[in-house]
Amino acid sequence: MGIYIVKNQHKKQKSPRRWVVTIGSLRFETRGVRYGAKRRAKEEAENLFYLAYWDEEHPERQVELFSESLALNPRDGIVYLNRGIAYDALGDMERSLADFEQAIRLCPKRAETFNNRGYLRYKQGQYEQAIPDFTKAIELNPDYAQAYCSRGSAYGMLGRHEQAMADIEKAIEIDPDFLLAYVNRAAYYLNFDRIGEAEEELKYVLDHEPDDATRELTEQYLAMCHEKNKE
Repeated sequence: MGIYIVKNQHKKQKSPRRWVVTIGSLRFETRGVRYGAKRRAKEEAENLFYLAYWDEEHPERQVELFSESLALNPRDGIVYLNRGIAYDALGDMERSLADFEQAIRLCPKRAETFNNRGYLRYKQGQYEQAIPDFTKAIELNPDYAQAYCSRGSAYGMLGRHEQAMADIEKAIEIDPDFLLAYVNRAAYYLNFDRIGEAEEELKYVLDHEPDDATRELTEQYLAMCHEKNKE
């Protein structure tokens, strides 16, 4: 579905200052003990996050691990973002949307949070609602090829073909290796019966080792091209 985000590596923090309180023969380390417990919880949350992140083939397990991570560190927007993707993989769009919205609240300047919510809305056929999310993602990251490509798809579904093609072309300009943009451009050509141009785009994609999902979509469009050639 959307983009899984790896958490930024945190800078090594200085050890917290410890205040020692002496009562009779007892010594209590107040602040340091409390901070030590928080640091251990945060480290465990990080470990759980990475265990989930690298287990993309098992979204049920991902949800469990991301949830355990959030129980230890409930204000980590990146974990919400990734758990939302896992929920989407399980077909639970309601929980997925809730997690994306929480990720936006916690990480309002991360383009990926808006892009993923937009893509979820796109999948639900809410093209008008998806476009502002993609636009916000582009505002936050003007070089975000996927957001341009996704917005172009939404424009295309609304029949706004000129805007759709402009966004697809921009995605390719930003990232010439983003093969899904070529598939979308082929779909645009196919929509206007420019079969030869569509086939060229699709063959280009197949020649450049697409991932499984992009390959499957490419082959579907090629089959459509072949059917149209028979008409």
